[in-house]
Amino acid sequence: MVDFAPELRMRRNLLRVLGTLRPIKAGYRMRPMTVSGVLGLMVAGVLALLVTAPLATVAAWLPFVAVPAVVVAAPLLLLMANIGAGAWYACGAGLPMLSVTDGEVRGRLRGVWADELTDADPDDPAWWDLRLPARALSGVRVERDSPFGPLLILDLPPAAAQALTAHSDTQKLAEHWRSSVDSPAAWQIGLFEGRFRRERRLREFLKALAAAGGPVL
Repeated sequence: MVDFAPELRMRRNLLRVLGTLRPIKAGYRMRPMTVSGVLGLMVAGVLALLVTAPLATVAAWLPFVAVPAVVVAAPLLLLMANIGAGAWYACGAGLPMLSVTDGEVRGRLRGVWADELTDADPDDPAWWDLRLPARALSGVRVERDSPFGPLLILDLPPAAAQALTAHSDTQKLAEHWRSSVDSPAAWQIGLFEGRFRRERRLREFLKALAAAGGPVL
């Protein structure tokens, strides 16, 4: 039986595998030369397809299967693997990123990168970017039409909101959410959970939030 605890953590097995195969360390940026190389190979594959098209009279599958598979699909799959592994670590690498515990809301915006996993400890107060009594929240909202929705938004007291936007580790993402949804604290439930579990996970979290004295949707 699936445990629908009032917490949010990455549970996508495919991304877990990609993160294991492609560890991404803190501060990683895909080099421009890498991106250019991948795009160049894709263009080369298209050109090779056009050049080898006459060979279809000898081996019909050669230009239309072998060339795209080797020259186009391989770099594209590499690029998608990098994106998937990045999403795994950016969303906490399977560790809790939002929870309701002992009447308190705890949230984390920062990712957890491969070289940080050894020291990662959700029981350490420093793990969390946000900790406050559930009753201190001024509101809770859900947007269902956003990418990777539903999007869970917590409306924070001014001091807590300012702390997220002022800290260098959370500033970029907090400011993004503030400009998008007028709050620096938001989590894309659809990134963390599969299609058939995200709504139930959201309901359990909202139920726990209300039971802890927090706002009711």
